[in-house]
Amino acid sequence: MRQIVIKEGPLVFLRNVVAMEFVAAIFLYVISLAGNYEQTYITWGLENYLNYRIFLMVAFSIFQIVYISSLFLDWYFSHYEITDNEITKKSGLLFRHRKSVSLSQVVSVETYQSPFSRMMNHATIILEHGNNRITKIKNVSNVDEYMHIIKQMVHSSSGRLLSRDVNALLEEGEGLFVEFKETLRYDARKGEVSKEMERMVLKTIVAFLNADGGTLVIGVNDSAEVIGLENDYKALPKKNRDGFENHLSMLIKTMIGLPVTKYIDAKFEKLNNKDICVISVRRSHKPAYLHNSDKKEEFFVRVGNSTQPFSMSEAEEYINTHWK
Repeated sequence: MRQIVIKEGPLVFLRNVVAMEFVAAIFLYVISLAGNYEQTYITWGLENYLNYRIFLMVAFSIFQIVYISSLFLDWYFSHYEITDNEITKKSGLLFRHRKSVSLSQVVSVETYQSPFSRMMNHATIILEHGNNRITKIKNVSNVDEYMHIIKQMVHSSSGRLLSRDVNALLEEGEGLFVEFKETLRYDARKGEVSKEMERMVLKTIVAFLNADGGTLVIGVNDSAEVIGLENDYKALPKKNRDGFENHLSMLIKTMIGLPVTKYIDAKFEKLNNKDICVISVRRSHKPAYLHNSDKKEEFFVRVGNSTQPFSMSEAEEYINTHWK
């Protein structure tokens, strides 16, 4: 089982030491103004055993050793462990704390850098979960490397869940690597075939190609209710799985392009005695575009649990970083 450990960078420990030194200096200065402690020390007769100045040096040294050791041990024993299935935060020195969340629940992986973090070459990795919870991994160095690893592990977690049990996938719901579509081409509300429905499916596929891949399930609505493909079958010349797969393949080749088909696999599953189509999309090695009827190209990327269109400038910047 693959496992990675993410710790705050060592500069964070040094930053905390400097901050604590500053606070300690102010504290000692304030209490020095509160009274004549040297006179009290002499009055108690302690001067006979140890010179007051030497006592101050020894006391301050012990104080520094204790709090610097505490800061170091707290930094050393606090970390995040990420395995194939979950992410776990471990912290605490005497009393260990452990908090875990499933990777399959992650719907978004992003980063944030404050101006100070940028100076320290650190960033915060933000994981958004399907239940609207947020996990923040702060002060991470080599953030691009860890971001790539985490996204791959989140994707792998979602993929294993799908191969193990489609019902479990539906229970987890939509996320960064999972999308549900009720139909490929039949608009049940209007009772007719809709090119826009086909376009929505293709947009999702393009977005997965341009991100880190994902799984599109057709025949399931947004509430994870199995609708099936019967209406799509009726709207096709060949009214079965083969006809559905042939039409889907034709759409991908004509509106996205033949080269991307090597990144896309489709299979059928039966749930509640109804067919659904599970489309697995791998990350493309180059940008993918959706071609409209007017020959214009559109660029989409999977962001969180939604498909987002990018403007020309946004697409250019994304392409330069994503496929660098």
